[in-house]
Amino acid sequence: MDNTTLMVTVLSIVGVRLPVLIALCVGLVWVVGAPHDATRTGALVGLVLLLLSSLGSMAARILPMWLINSGNFDAISGMSAILGVLHFALAMVEAIGVVLLVWALVRLLRTRTIPAS
Repeated sequence: MDNTTLMVTVLSIVGVRLPVLIALCVGLVWVVGAPHDATRTGALVGLVLLLLSSLGSMAARILPMWLINSGNFDAISGMSAILGVLHFALAMVEAIGVVLLVWALVRLLRTRTIPAS
């Protein structure tokens, strides 16, 4: 694998995740402007966790390719178990982020007043 192939692969991985990263950044901007309370904090933490898990997932996909490109084949042989644990941990972080976002949404929906008709 030469450097050009590695860069194309990295750019394709980033390109696939780019819409999600943009959506998370837009969500962060919206939540930062909200009034300070527990709901805002929960939503903010949830969005940050989702952003970190997305970035970590990209890094975990790029790492083996970078090791192959650098010729470090010994490190790759023991990498499967470590990457499996890493992907599981990132999935747990992502799940916690989603739960925090849903909690914030439900909390806001329950405190919302219904307009009189």
